[in-house]
Amino acid sequence: MSIRGRPSKSVVREHLKEVLFLGGRMTAYTAHKHYIKLFAATTQRNIYYQLEKGLEKGEFISEEITEEGEYSWGTSARKKYYDLAKNIKPNFSKESYDYFQTIKINEKKGD
Repeated sequence: MSIRGRPSKSVVREHLKEVLFLGGRMTAYTAHKHYIKLFAATTQRNIYYQLEKGLEKGEFISEEITEEGEYSWGTSARKKYYDLAKNIKPNFSKESYDYFQTIKINEKKGD
């Protein structure tokens, strides 16, 4: 007898934990950009799904912020930022660690 539905554990969600742990708080769009550079290609829809599923499971936390600015649709935009829950300590690879260290170094240089 097989269990129907999606498995409760997800490789994509495990990788997202790694991305958020090393990269810090970010939007789903930014998480997707980093994810596809580090791991296999996946859709933005899958990233959003896994982040929301992780919220339900208590693996992630989120905060919705309204940012003011000049946008084609008006003067404000709502953004949802995701981060790891305090009790989550994921494993991460050396490649992922090096990738985020390179990004941080380049940000300091102003690149």
